[in-house]
Amino acid sequence: MSGGARLARTVAVCLLALASWLAGSGAAQAAAPRYWRTSQLDVRPQVKTHVMPEYPPELVSGTRGRVVLDIYLSATGTPERVRVVKAEPPGRFENSAVKAFTAARFTPGLRKGKAVPVLLRIEVTYGD
Repeated sequence: MSGGARLARTVAVCLLALASWLAGSGAAQAAAPRYWRTSQLDVRPQVKTHVMPEYPPELVSGTRGRVVLDIYLSATGTPERVRVVKAEPPGRFENSAVKAFTAARFTPGLRKGKAVPVLLRIEVTYGD
């Protein structure tokens, strides 16, 4: 087999592998749940449990901060994932906020009378 033919065969094998991988990842993405934004809902989720993030003990009392979280809720109102969007000051309050809202429970968000997965954005403030 000549060098050009070998290169063409290698490229073809790589393209087939890439096409197979893309098809598989597309199927996985299609099966992933769609999270509705609160503006798209008829009834927004509400916190069922009192949520009180702990103030990090290593910080001086009175240190102020805020954390913006995206909470991905299942159709039953259970957090599936909590992601930090922004934190001020960085590195201080994120763990506390994520821990608190991972344990929280919510009423389901409703769209057209049906409970649906929801992306909920909240802001948690710390300090006086």
